[in-house]
Amino acid sequence: MKNLRTVLFVASMLFAMLSEGYAQELSVTKSTQVEINNLPEYVIVTSQNTKLLGGIGVTIDAKKSSFKKQLTVLNDLLQDGDKLKIRNQTDLLNAMSKLGYDFVDAYNSSQVVNSREKKDVADDIFNTLEGGKGTFRVNMIFRKKAQFRA
Repeated sequence: MKNLRTVLFVASMLFAMLSEGYAQELSVTKSTQVEINNLPEYVIVTSQNTKLLGGIGVTIDAKKSSFKKQLTVLNDLLQDGDKLKIRNQTDLLNAMSKLGYDFVDAYNSSQVVNSREKKDVADDIFNTLEGGKGTFRVNMIFRKKAQFRA
């Protein structure tokens, strides 16, 4: 009986480790309702590294876009910490690649964001510790991979 418990315990631990490993892999079909064919050829993702405990804020401007619904769903997917677990720009690059996009270019936004205007108090603390008055936003341009272009 003791051997059976040991075998069951080891098997359950092995199963837990295997399932956790698979859970960290991005499966576009399971994690999102975004279909690459419905998204625009180019997407600009804005990231701002202002999280006190790590991570970046990610946004996609969809205002007045003909792809507003699809871009909003993609934006929600990128912001959802439980699905893609984007904590830095490397994670963002890898997630967009798995979603069917290639990185094209990046540039700093000319706007410096004053942290005191944000609702997040952690931004203000982070900027004060760094000695800055605000943070820069980085715009990253992505283009659909050749096989997904119309």
